[in-house]
Amino acid sequence: MNKFAEYNQYLKKLIEAMLINQNMHDAVNLDISDGLLRNYLSKEEIYSAGAFFTGQNLATLVVDSLKQPITSSSVVLDPTCGIGNLLIECSRKLDIEKQLSETLKKWGRVLWGFDIHKTFVESCKLRLIIEALLRGCKLDCSVVEALDYLKNIKLKDVMNVQPDELESVTHLIMNPPFNLWPSPETGIWKKGKVNAAGIVFEHFINLVNLDCCISAVLPDVLRSGSRYENFRSSIAEKISGICEVWGRFNKQADVDVFVLSGFKVENKGNIKWHQKISAAVILADEFNVCIGPLVHYRDPEIGCEYPYLHAKNVINWSEINNIDEKRRFRGRVIAPPFVVVKRTSSPSDLYRAAAAIINVEDKAVAVENHLIVLKPKSGKLQDCIKVMELLASDFVNKYLNERIRLRHLTVNVIKSIPLF
Repeated sequence: MNKFAEYNQYLKKLIEAMLINQNMHDAVNLDISDGLLRNYLSKEEIYSAGAFFTGQNLATLVVDSLKQPITSSSVVLDPTCGIGNLLIECSRKLDIEKQLSETLKKWGRVLWGFDIHKTFVESCKLRLIIEALLRGCKLDCSVVEALDYLKNIKLKDVMNVQPDELESVTHLIMNPPFNLWPSPETGIWKKGKVNAAGIVFEHFINLVNLDCCISAVLPDVLRSGSRYENFRSSIAEKISGICEVWGRFNKQADVDVFVLSGFKVENKGNIKWHQKISAAVILADEFNVCIGPLVHYRDPEIGCEYPYLHAKNVINWSEINNIDEKRRFRGRVIAPPFVVVKRTSSPSDLYRAAAAIINVEDKAVAVENHLIVLKPKSGKLQDCIKVMELLASDFVNKYLNERIRLRHLTVNVIKSIPLF
């Protein structure tokens, strides 16, 4: 973070000299802040901080999604403010005074932010000062005095915040870190490591007052990942809100996100995590769906020898009648006919559910766990042909792109595909 401190010193010099030039405009350009970060921080520092800063269009969506407008009587908290992109966008909803000091006094009562990195906190304040100057405020105080007016933007570990510190907060906005943290022992989290964004978001939903207005950028794994079902159930009891799928966060961060906005309520929440499609029959009614039972690195090559199927020897949209590769395996094998779908899948792919029919005559097959198996309950090849045609359709592509924007598919999502 030492190099980023150098950038803050540069911002101070711009302010002191009142250099209203392109560099000052760049300082509050939300679309270049993420690239700017990479000029001063290593990849390791960025990952450790979980620092991916919100671009202009996404920041606009987050702030405009707030169900109550931001006014001079609001208290808006970003508990993971970073260098302040969301707070800058919020400041654009506030009026200015002629003097910088009077503007910052006013903004300082409304705009609250926490971060665990001192350089980020300072940068957030400096950029808000620059934003006010660019909007026409007259510089009438020193940089030190200006920074002090924004005293509610401070160094703080968000997981140590207590409810009494947030009694006056009316609006909660955030783009929390997306890296992995150890799972809290609170009952709703799976063991191991879980997404930090979910931990931070749940923590603050528990802390803020009822009727607090909320808008947050969250990774899609919280909306669609099977490990986060308990998270979704818990949050849905506390928020009345909606999800808006955004897509990939930005060019540097290969993760899809959504915006969750609404109000905190008491045990009567409702969140529409996905679009509901009414279907009398879903894929799970006609097919048994499972992950391939064979885990290559874990299962020893002992037992009977079987045709061995894995993602690399599956040709998309083909009917495979012969598998040359063989492997010994003493686990569960699957008798054809059946369909396999490759688990690795991205919203940018031409087909989300790349599939093939396996119809090896009179031979059970050892199927690796990077494939999802669809075994027709009828045992008929014709049902395999029909479902593969469905998986190749625009309807399924659109359905899966709305339902799950991770870089892999899950059994539950495949099971839920409507059959028309």
